[in-house]
Amino acid sequence: MLAVPSAKSTLMSTKSSLAYGSTFHLYHEVLDDSYIYLELEQVPFEASYNRIMVPIPVHIWEVIRQYPGIDLSWAEKTDEDILQHVQQEVQERIEKFKSADGPQASLISLASSMTYGSVDLPETEQIQKGLDAFYALRTHQQQIKAAIEELAEQQQPSAKF
Repeated sequence: MLAVPSAKSTLMSTKSSLAYGSTFHLYHEVLDDSYIYLELEQVPFEASYNRIMVPIPVHIWEVIRQYPGIDLSWAEKTDEDILQHVQQEVQERIEKFKSADGPQASLISLASSMTYGSVDLPETEQIQKGLDAFYALRTHQQQIKAAIEELAEQQQPSAKF
């Protein structure tokens, strides 16, 4: 998903839209996998200390519930899966950088630098940075998945009438 310019601003937004309409916007902030945000316009709400209640119109609910809130694809990856992915990414990145020139080399150097560090670092250091990043991602996704499962379990009716 791409960050899209906010409808209310001409500046580039860090919002990554999941679903939107004329009176709602479901999104997450780039680099924030802890929350999904829902902006609603023209709906009543109640707010008090530590609580807000916003009635979600049914037609909006039916649209937004079809979209997953977060990618959890790394939650079940093994250490070996992660190692293979990181090694392949680092090797491809280094090869692309070596064969590029000028502005293209600069873009390749910048791409994935938050995950792997600078492309001119030793390969083993890039791999270690990548492993650290993907292990942290896996842990984060496992925590979210566990919280989802726990909450879903709490929703099960305890007795039938």
